[in-house]
Amino acid sequence: MKNHHAGKVLVLALLGLFMLSACSADTASEETTAPVPDATELMPVLSEEAGDADRLPEGFETSEAYTAEALRMLAQSSYGDHFVAEGVNGELCLITVAAPKEQGMEPEVAASTCPPVEHVAENGILLAVTGGESSFDVVTFLLPPDISEQTATETINKLVPNNHTGLRPAVEILSNDSAVLLVMTSETSQELGDFQLPRPNGDSLTIRPLD
Repeated sequence: MKNHHAGKVLVLALLGLFMLSACSADTASEETTAPVPDATELMPVLSEEAGDADRLPEGFETSEAYTAEALRMLAQSSYGDHFVAEGVNGELCLITVAAPKEQGMEPEVAASTCPPVEHVAENGILLAVTGGESSFDVVTFLLPPDISEQTATETINKLVPNNHTGLRPAVEILSNDSAVLLVMTSETSQELGDFQLPRPNGDSLTIRPLD
């Protein structure tokens, strides 16, 4: 669904819930006994006082899934601004506002998704932003908390040699508030295809590009 607001498009889509899959051994007994964290435990920045940066650009509206007061800026990349929010029913929302391809232009498109916290804790979040005529098509991966920035960097460096030699890396790896983000264009995501991130317990997380 697309809503037009002041010449801008806010795409509010539930994307990526099943595009991240854990390849694991039989851990059912552990999963049934482990407590499920709430959104603020998983993302402590949500408990901080809101500031001027914790707002969507002018012309964009929030979803019914979260309130404007719940928004917090998580990170900025070359491809967009990335926010998190606690959903009205306790979900963890990820929001990306795609960056314009040329400097001086205003953002025109964004997307959000709000999966349950237990899904995020195990699988992370995959979100794609498409549809802007002058903006990047952005894919954002919020990794689950057990996969570190070092692990993500080592994996991406194997997949994309010399990833950080340019001014705009093919895959940006951002770390903030104990959260790790992988940000890239949809073209780069398709080129990478399926890839796996190792987990501390010996399992792996398989990330698949959105079709």
